[in-house]
Amino acid sequence: MKANLERTTVKDISYLINSSCLRANSGISLEKLADMLCSSDHYKVYLEDPDGKLVGVIQAKQIAMKILELSRQKSDEEEMLPAIAYVLNFHHGQDLAKPPVTILAASPLKQVLELMDRNSIREIPVVNGSGHLVGTLEAKHILAHYLQAKAEAAL
Repeated sequence: MKANLERTTVKDISYLINSSCLRANSGISLEKLADMLCSSDHYKVYLEDPDGKLVGVIQAKQIAMKILELSRQKSDEEEMLPAIAYVLNFHHGQDLAKPPVTILAASPLKQVLELMDRNSIREIPVVNGSGHLVGTLEAKHILAHYLQAKAEAAL
């Protein structure tokens, strides 16, 4: 097991890649995205174009903030509920999504951690050469790999 972050690549620890991340078409409504998020233990959905290429990422927090923004604009519940229904039904994931920060399997772990730090994220999507989502890699898994490799080296 490699303990050197500069020489170890994502491919070397591919067993840590989570392929069960939430995915949806970028044109999906915010309501359907909210349903997906509420019925899972995930906090974000990766959005793909019709060809399956990763084009965005949306977090539950972004949908909630959009609803909060509306609640501040409307004076009473009678006005607020139709506004929320409008936002959830007529806005799509691509309307609020952020461009994804991605890595390739050949990326060194040092670069992965630097990207995570620079973008304040703890999970990063791994894409293939065509930009299709392979899965996600979490900082805690990289750390666990490093600590295990270090412990084995000390034996």
